[in-house]
Amino acid sequence: MREVESMNDRMKHLLPNDRMKIFQEDAFNEDAELVLAMLYQPLIGMKSVAVFQSLWKEASVQPSQSSISHHQMMSRLNMTLDDFYEARKKIEAIGLLKSFKEEGSFTTFYYYLNRPYSVKGFFEDPMLSVLLEHHLGKEDLNQLKRKLLIKTSRPTNVKEVTKRFDEVFTTIKPEMVMQQATQAPSDDTLVVETKLPVEWLHKMLQQQKVNPKNILSTGNIRFIEKMTHIYDVDFLELEKAVLWAVDEQQQFDRKEFLDMCKDIYYKKHGSIPPRLYTKNEDTQNTSLKEQPSKTKPQPANEKEAQIIQHFESVTHREILEDHSSSGKASMKEVNMLTDMMEEHGLSQPVMNVLVHYVLNKIGNKLSKNYIETIAAHWSRAHITTAKEAMDLAKQENNMYQKWQQKNQQKTQSYNKQQKSKEVLPKWYQEEKNQKKTSQQPAQQRSAPQDDKEQEELEKFFKSFSRSNHKG
Repeated sequence: MREVESMNDRMKHLLPNDRMKIFQEDAFNEDAELVLAMLYQPLIGMKSVAVFQSLWKEASVQPSQSSISHHQMMSRLNMTLDDFYEARKKIEAIGLLKSFKEEGSFTTFYYYLNRPYSVKGFFEDPMLSVLLEHHLGKEDLNQLKRKLLIKTSRPTNVKEVTKRFDEVFTTIKPEMVMQQATQAPSDDTLVVETKLPVEWLHKMLQQQKVNPKNILSTGNIRFIEKMTHIYDVDFLELEKAVLWAVDEQQQFDRKEFLDMCKDIYYKKHGSIPPRLYTKNEDTQNTSLKEQPSKTKPQPANEKEAQIIQHFESVTHREILEDHSSSGKASMKEVNMLTDMMEEHGLSQPVMNVLVHYVLNKIGNKLSKNYIETIAAHWSRAHITTAKEAMDLAKQENNMYQKWQQKNQQKTQSYNKQQKSKEVLPKWYQEEKNQKKTSQQPAQQRSAPQDDKEQEELEKFFKSFSRSNHKG
């Protein structure tokens, strides 16, 4: 059914006998083939890259003002016209092609090929680099960077003395410089083509006593617009994200903005990272999601329902903030948990339960190995809801406690090995043994208190009441 709809859509816009004229206005970079295969292909697919490369080669040999039919191109590519049309839409959307249509005695398409980014330019584009990271994963992306980005080195004691253009040249007569400077428009009059509500953002920042000029620069506006597209941030959420990214010096921190956009996305869409889908794929995925799934477990009582609602309405960043005396979360920990959530495919509510469980279990500390072990277990158990995560944590509490003790024993064993390597004077060791002997009665007296604290710790997770203190 979907193939028929796709064909009907294509027939409205493209037929085999339609002609094509191909133009390459700018010379491509030397690494264009490499960039297409290694960087663009994961985003748009092999067929789309093949179509672009065929158009590129045809442009290099096609006589001026001559044309070929789409049927001829289909034969060369061994591809159906429907596949060609879908591939063409993708290379248009990714910025590699502009298409124009001329109606006459026969229809002619004018295809203008845009130069692909260089390796460096691709990784510097915030939208493409972020999307590629979500498609490949952070580790694979870093490997690609190490392979493709060639770093030039220079001595550390050198100082750049390169002259800027404005230090050497001027395009007006010297006596006119002062007059030109006084007539120059201010940065405030700079107009940027964007769909963002720039005026509203400008007023919002002024109300917060923040200088909009520092935040809404041309580069920042373009960055904000690209990130809001990738992470599905609406205008109301945009206000929160922009304010979050304003640092103490009233400058725009792009890393903080990106992290907040990720928070917003995962809260709305779960653990699956944003990727490039065509509209048809997106519709199909939506219809699949709407199909009835397994019966959702019901909360035991009203209190548990409130706790579940809390876990379903916050992010792990907010959980960390709730447990911090300063009310701020460590970005290192936030990023670690985000990466773990993506790697194991956990939903945001499930990750929230896991973080809350571990923080309360080991005294507001985050042990990466401990969290990773439980996350992998929950992923294999196909835990998808906060209720399921809470129930499993209660059932497997003893097993998780053994994992924790095992991790602690490994740490203690390592510390003992490190201490055993230290060479200490004999008199120091004798004095230490004497102190240890004199402290034994005191330790015996404090043992009941330690047992009591251990019992209280083991009772954790019988109630989630603490998790709702800010919900």
